[in-house]
Amino acid sequence: MTDQMRKRRKHIMAAAAFMLIFGGLLALATIFDLQVSFLLATPNLVEGRYFSTNFCCNLVEVAAMAPIWGFATFAACILTVYAHHRTGPGRCLQVFFFGLSVFTGTFFLRDMMKYLLQITDREDVMEQIWFNALMAAFGLLVTILVLALAGGRIQAHMGVLLPFALVIVGSCCCFLFVELIKNPVGRMRFRAMHYIGDYSYYTPWYRVSDARRLLGSLGFDRDYFKSFPSGHTFSGSMACLMIPFPDLFGSWRTPKRKVLSYVIPIVYTGTVAYFRVAAGAHFFSDVLVGGTMGFVAVQFFRYLFLHRLRERFK
Repeated sequence: MTDQMRKRRKHIMAAAAFMLIFGGLLALATIFDLQVSFLLATPNLVEGRYFSTNFCCNLVEVAAMAPIWGFATFAACILTVYAHHRTGPGRCLQVFFFGLSVFTGTFFLRDMMKYLLQITDREDVMEQIWFNALMAAFGLLVTILVLALAGGRIQAHMGVLLPFALVIVGSCCCFLFVELIKNPVGRMRFRAMHYIGDYSYYTPWYRVSDARRLLGSLGFDRDYFKSFPSGHTFSGSMACLMIPFPDLFGSWRTPKRKVLSYVIPIVYTGTVAYFRVAAGAHFFSDVLVGGTMGFVAVQFFRYLFLHRLRERFK
């Protein structure tokens, strides 16, 4: 058996094991979703309050989106440097990528502030001009600092960083699928059902809920009906963008660091998933699907840009 055949067999076995584990967990989640939420979330919810009273749950609510915005900002900076050193019309793209970096850098802080303000019942602050100007100034400052302090090093390692930037962009863009699924499915959050004191609106993940239609006329926030899949867990799973590090950087090719490139993202994503369920924001199946979507997205674009198309960036 050749090395290539052994490698292919290894990949097939890994994919089969992954599908088996995912399928088993999803089956368990389908059966025990509501029971798990009663067990984990009920102690952290109080009558008359939508958000959790648990500090760790709220900390995850505020900070868990950071990986997707942080990696996206870094990728946009790489593409800005790449476009800047191009000749001809392609160089004009640096303005677009610079603006994209400012945008994602803005949302790195704005998303955290949004959830913090929601939890503290001060969401009206987000409508203030000074608040949005401050968020935009943060995004601009981050972009300028990254380009000023690391622009030269980015250019020097462009052969490695450009395909990595494309892996980041492709993976992060898959977040759109999360948003496209959320609204049509309309699954009601556990904490929303706890808030109104009626769990009859529970639906399994595979069934479209009519809770929004039934309760929408009462003026309930649309966020109540965006449980499946978990956007926070998908965003947290962008920590899986550490997995390609051994493909890119020689210092990460030791056995210990290869293991860490998987362990750190999985532990981080699992922690986010646990506290999203404990906050009553999502069910077990929501975080399982959201986190798995992120992991699969990273692995797909890792394979595409770092293995299939890698030679084109040299």
